[in-house]
Amino acid sequence: MNIYMGWVLRTSVTVPAGTVLESGVVLPRDLTGCPAGFALTAMQQIISFIVFIIFFSSVYFTPYRYIPRKLNSTFEICCMMIFGCVFALNIALNNFSLGYISIAV
Repeated sequence: MNIYMGWVLRTSVTVPAGTVLESGVVLPRDLTGCPAGFALTAMQQIISFIVFIIFFSSVYFTPYRYIPRKLNSTFEICCMMIFGCVFALNIALNNFSLGYISIAV
């Protein structure tokens, strides 16, 4: 089995042709799946967005309404852009490190 190492290496978890499944069926060709790191990250981002929308809409008509404040200075804008880049790099490194997890059973 190849463990997914990134877009550069173009490898992913594969099940080679000729593998006999539990039902007795022999695979006629290689099966290649979605890298687990990307699937987990995508699910986490989608679920987080849905939870935020639920929270945002549930408190909208209450005294506890969430109102983002306006960024007033160039420093604040730069800090937000740096935070966004660091957040994206964190996700990328997490996906890369998931490639090193052994899936041997």
